[in-house]
Amino acid sequence: MITDHWQGRAYISLVGLRFESTRVFGLPSPISNYDEINLRFYVRRPEISGDPQPGVVFIRQLVPHRLTALAARAMYGERFETAPTGHEFYACDSFGAALPACVSYHWDEKGRRQRFWASADEAPMSTTPGSLEEFLTGRYWGYNGKPAAGVKAYHLTRPDWQVRQASRWGIDCDFNEVCGGRVTGAMQNAPASVLLATGSRTAVSLPAALPG
Repeated sequence: MITDHWQGRAYISLVGLRFESTRVFGLPSPISNYDEINLRFYVRRPEISGDPQPGVVFIRQLVPHRLTALAARAMYGERFETAPTGHEFYACDSFGAALPACVSYHWDEKGRRQRFWASADEAPMSTTPGSLEEFLTGRYWGYNGKPAAGVKAYHLTRPDWQVRQASRWGIDCDFNEVCGGRVTGAMQNAPASVLLATGSRTAVSLPAALPG
């Protein structure tokens, strides 16, 4: 597994997701609607001929419920953490669908509310092949593991997301608390891209160990 680059640069993303009508093995989950906040970077598999299977590695994943975190740890080996999370979707636009004009996600950590938001004026569009937007959203694999245990991969099945480039955005986070380590400085820079994605129904496979 190697770090993936777009035009010679590596990227880290802070992402807010809203899960709705979640099912596990085809059955409704006891907690089916919740928010997730995650911090990720981008990787690919160089040994795959013709398809590098671009994916992500999560640095942090926050969900509001302990049961959700425990289930995700057990099934996927991801180090989910729990924190009070929430979202706000403001107003609706006039693009023919009930899409929020402004999206905000927040979570509480060590007595401080962390928050980021974005708004868009344009209609959703498919990403352009080779663009930064495609690089960031066209990810259908998750990877994790430890050196002694090897790397595991799981696959996401979903249509390509349509996106809107944000016209306004804001981040109110203490990145020393959120990130720590070497990524803190990178996250304090102005973002290279701020996107609102429409989302979709998504199926996630169980993880499988990759060949050593």
